Amino acid sequence: MIKMSQDKIKLFLINMKLIYQHGASHSKNKSKIQRLFAIHNSHYVVEQIIREQAKDMTFKNALHKIGFDAILKKVHKRKHIPDYNRLLDLNTIRNGAEHSNIIPDVDDVRFYIRIVEDFLRWSYKQWFEVDYESLAFEDMIYDVPIKNVMILAKESIQEDDLQTASQKMYEALGAFKFMWFNYLSDARLVGEAFRGLSFTNLIADLGFKIILSEDEATLKRLMIIGTEFTTKNGKATGVQSVYPKPLFKDKEHAKEHYDEILNIILTYQDRIPSSIWRTQ
Repeated sequence: MIKMSQDKIKLFLINMKLIYQHGASHSKNKSKIQRLFAIHNSHYVVEQIIREQAKDMTFKNALHKIGFDAILKKVHKRKHIPDYNRLLDLNTIRNGAEHSNIIPDVDDVRFYIRIVEDFLRWSYKQWFEVDYESLAFEDMIYDVPIKNVMILAKESIQEDDLQTASQKMYEALGAFKFMWFNYLSDARLVGEAFRGLSFTNLIADLGFKIILSEDEATLKRLMIIGTEFTTKNGKATGVQSVYPKPLFKDKEHAKEHYDEILNIILTYQDRIPSSIWRTQ
């Protein structure tokens, strides 16, 4: 079976990291459906990487007909995989979750999320000669001003300027929300209200709730940002957001927030037409 080119490998690894981080974000919520998504995403990326690694190995049947556990065992025999037994356990847990609706508790989910991150870091380096941290997701952001602000936030974290990092990453998320708000709402309704509530806000909020109905963590993150049309003489002139600027305990805490915001942007930017995003 033909392996992917280096360019395709890099894109593949970026996508696997993104899917994993989305799973890690789900694991922060204790609800049953969010725990299921976390297990599914984390297992999915392990299976795809193991199957890619097995493409040059010989099996008794076509690779797509071989079960994950059998492939994992054979790959492990060729090169020892750290936490190999834990990955087998994860496969059993995934099967139980998807086929029997047996969902592990939140502590177990978060434990396996950490196991999978360790596996990704190890496998990227050992099998693909790629540093996990070197994959720059920022280049995948469509909106240029949002991308530039996220890069500034990342640089501020590296420089230990956590106050600026907080301001910049939430500025980016605020901009992401007001771009969405502008698309979901209707400027023609500016000034109209129902029981004291702005029609433009009601329409946008309903749109956010429908689109993010299965991603409560992202919905909560966006709903703490106040967004509205700016007006002049009763007419809409633009959109603005008022966003929080949380204080971070340390660089790791700041990076956690940064990764969550980056994951939101990359996951949901395709849900509206690409023409909406700014190119300069």
